[in-house]
Amino acid sequence: MKNKMSPSASLRFFSEKEVAKHCTKDSCWVLLGTRVYDVTGFLRMHPGGEALILRRCGRDISREIEGPPHRHSENARRWMEQYYIGELDRDSTHEDTGTLRQRKKIPENTTEEEEETSAINKCSKVDEETDLVDWRKPLAWQVGYLGEKYDTWVHQPVDRPIRLFENDFFEANTKTSWYMVPIVWMPLVIFLSWYCYTLLAQERTRLFITSDYSILVHKYSFPFIFMFGMFLWSFIEYCIHRFVFHMRPPAHNYYLIMLHFLLHGQHHKSPFDGSRLVFPPSLAAIVVGAFYLILRQTLPEGLGTSLFVGGLCGYVVYDMIHYYLHYGSPRKGSYLYGLKAYHVKHHFEHQRAGFGITTTFWDYPFNTVIPEQTF
Repeated sequence: MKNKMSPSASLRFFSEKEVAKHCTKDSCWVLLGTRVYDVTGFLRMHPGGEALILRRCGRDISREIEGPPHRHSENARRWMEQYYIGELDRDSTHEDTGTLRQRKKIPENTTEEEEETSAINKCSKVDEETDLVDWRKPLAWQVGYLGEKYDTWVHQPVDRPIRLFENDFFEANTKTSWYMVPIVWMPLVIFLSWYCYTLLAQERTRLFITSDYSILVHKYSFPFIFMFGMFLWSFIEYCIHRFVFHMRPPAHNYYLIMLHFLLHGQHHKSPFDGSRLVFPPSLAAIVVGAFYLILRQTLPEGLGTSLFVGGLCGYVVYDMIHYYLHYGSPRKGSYLYGLKAYHVKHHFEHQRAGFGITTTFWDYPFNTVIPEQTF
């Protein structure tokens, strides 16, 4: 359902003392000029960590929005409007300790409980030119009709749940808890690592450079092959993210738009949907199996499988880091802190750059590095 304030609902006004009371993790309000926002649900998602907001709760954050050190994007400002709950009444000297104040008269048939629920409920402005879908219905069959407007629409993120399919079985298979990825894949990584090491220990695996010349692949080379497999995965990760997930489907092709939305578009539309931040193992198994067959057909078993298991471990690390970049609170100045800020810029401001997730390494040679902000 579209999350906007009903036209009949009266505008809420709060005193400065009332706003100042909401300065905890359980209830955190901030100001943008005279506009009041309840950002309690956003604390965990904030790229700079919840502490940055908590230190400024109950106060005007206009300077922080404009920067420095970071000027917030138009998408970030639009995102903020989802938490708008009312206006600040600077002339008020009345201290409210119970219900929230209103300027307009409340209808006589409105109960106090209904009034409170309506007031606290998050609301956001809905622009019919950009919010072109019916959120009460599954989106998978709607997005294809957006045509030329799809690319703009999908890159305007929202903080609301997405339902893709009407069928509960299909819908459930699009959602995965983050811990399912290591539960499913790490036992396979451990088993194949042991298998590859014992296979190489037999000293029968040779890499043929020519028909007459070959190199013995020693068991002690396994850790290096494993790490090289992880490095190769980082390149595959970059390529998939850039050329598959961020392909631009033709505006006239209904099915390619729908496919793009199912693969990655839904993640950009609702980037903090915790159930869709990692790839479902059932679907990932198809891609994993394909890579395994390619390596087994092109390389000796011991070498090909060693590369594969390193790449598989790299995939698990990728999914875990991706989830953490959305919901984790890394220490300021750490490697993950920089990655988190980089990835959030990719979502909110630079959707055609910053394709590296576990590392920004490949963005440099392919010239897709997100530029530093200057003031």
